[in-house]
Amino acid sequence: MRFVVSLLLCCALALPAFAADAPSLVHDALISRENGKVHIRVHYPVTGNARVDADVAAWARQVVDTFQSTYGEEPDLGVPYELETTYSTTRPSPSVLSIVWKTASYTGGAHGNLEISTTTYDMQSGTLIDLYDVFADLDAALSDMSAFCTRKLSRTLGDMYNKDMLEGGTAPEADNFSSFALTPAGIRIFFQPYQVAPWAAGPQAVDIPLDALTDARPRLSLWGKAARPE
Repeated sequence: MRFVVSLLLCCALALPAFAADAPSLVHDALISRENGKVHIRVHYPVTGNARVDADVAAWARQVVDTFQSTYGEEPDLGVPYELETTYSTTRPSPSVLSIVWKTASYTGGAHGNLEISTTTYDMQSGTLIDLYDVFADLDAALSDMSAFCTRKLSRTLGDMYNKDMLEGGTAPEADNFSSFALTPAGIRIFFQPYQVAPWAAGPQAVDIPLDALTDARPRLSLWGKAARPE
């Protein structure tokens, strides 16, 4: 799986690593399918929360089944069609878990594909937490996150800086900030390859501290904090 391994290595170098998660993850699970046509490896966490685990396992099976059904009957490339998904986790508080999925695939062409996706769970109810659930004023949050990420990436992209790509990829629209993880210090936004810079720059991530988002009235209980008085 040399194509996807190199992609995941590039992803690891481009994205900052989370600190070690609290010892609530029971173990790492793996779905692996391999034949002459496709090589598939999808890792996913088992948390001990039945509702979360069922949702995560169903997502992993769907990823595997979709890739196998899509490419299992395609013409031979001379090399296998490859897919590998890994993950990292973070917890802003004991009641919230964010999972960051890194999915690398090769389906032909000059280079593979890489996608960063995220899911955040309320570990008490087992329900998903969307960006709309994080802020009382989503419009203010999008505006503040857009400005923060634009400033940060304009400094860190260096030679890969492209004004049009950066401004388009960080415009204050919910889709641009849909890949997020909650961290103990705030929120981490992930940008796909090509979203804010050329492919060679790789995926990007920006950490936004909670105190930079006060105007958006974040739901502080997600971070284990008491709500601020009105």
